[in-house]
Amino acid sequence: MKNKNILILIPTMQKGGAERVVSLLLQKYSENINLNIQLMLLEDGIDYALPQSIRPIILSKTKKSGIRKLIELPFVSWQLSKYIKENNIDVVVSFLYRSNYVNILAKFFGAKHRTVINIRSTTSRYLNEGLLGKVNLFLIRNLFNKSDLIISNSSGVDEDLKSLMSITTNTKVIYNPVNLEYINSNKNICEDVEFKFKSDKRYIISVGRLIPLKRNKDLIDAFCELQKNDESLELIFLGDGILKDTLINLSIELKLDKKVHFFGNVKNPFYYLNKSDLFIMNSEIEGFPNVLLEAMAVGIPVISSNCTSGPREILEDEKYGYLYPVGDIKILIEKMKIVLYGDIDKEEIKKLNKQRIEDFNIDKILQEFKRVL
Repeated sequence: MKNKNILILIPTMQKGGAERVVSLLLQKYSENINLNIQLMLLEDGIDYALPQSIRPIILSKTKKSGIRKLIELPFVSWQLSKYIKENNIDVVVSFLYRSNYVNILAKFFGAKHRTVINIRSTTSRYLNEGLLGKVNLFLIRNLFNKSDLIISNSSGVDEDLKSLMSITTNTKVIYNPVNLEYINSNKNICEDVEFKFKSDKRYIISVGRLIPLKRNKDLIDAFCELQKNDESLELIFLGDGILKDTLINLSIELKLDKKVHFFGNVKNPFYYLNKSDLFIMNSEIEGFPNVLLEAMAVGIPVISSNCTSGPREILEDEKYGYLYPVGDIKILIEKMKIVLYGDIDKEEIKKLNKQRIEDFNIDKILQEFKRVL
């Protein structure tokens, strides 16, 4: 039996949940003798280390507007179709919406590959995104049933898609994997910004892009209230984004600039998570947030917004952490007080988190991916 030629298609390999999953897939399967794995990026941008055997094909070196990306879909799909034919690609596994469109549209240009598309966030977000949102919904409703398999990274994401359209193709839920071995071997190593964690301080940490959908301001507002009566508290943000300067200026206006730290994108977030006392995620929308799993993996208590998909599944309501309604700062503060000042057993939290994380162990999850390749 000949080796199977598999192409992974994704917009870029810059920081993000889908990109991290792809990096783990490549690390796991790039040396598999039965699988010839290749990587194609729609645009340049690589933040994750790739195996030496992987030489990514990059279709564009320039950044483009959302409208231009949509206009160029037929041309990019033709490029993919040409590559599939010339390289005898058997399966194209795509991640994120634009790559999914390109994957399916390549069939219209004569490609005969198996199309496996991955959805990483709730499709219903496009209902509130104006003209571009309507165009995306049109493409989703007219293309997705032409794929061979739709993989969602949570039941919530799967159900959300099915609430918007009648799905006639095969679907499957495969959760995001967590590389526990890597996390445990790196959580005590500082590879990035040197920061002195003080024993008389308690650190609250947030990890993710600094963009409106992540609602980072909610955490600064909640922190501002709590630190008025607790000089030991400090707040760390890992990540970059369009709101970074705005959030820095807000912390200055609130006279919190000595207590709120912005470290930007880091190679090894696990070091800072492991040194912190509480992880908080404030997102308005998620698919299946890797960072919530990673915070649990290092053993710290977690609080998350109860957004449409992901956190409630991961935490099984509040068995493994705390949830609060999106944007409700008052309840967020109450949950923070429970963790910071309540009578909770942190060793029991570590034990429970360790048990839960095993459900997302990389070997288990990547075997599920292998079965559908």
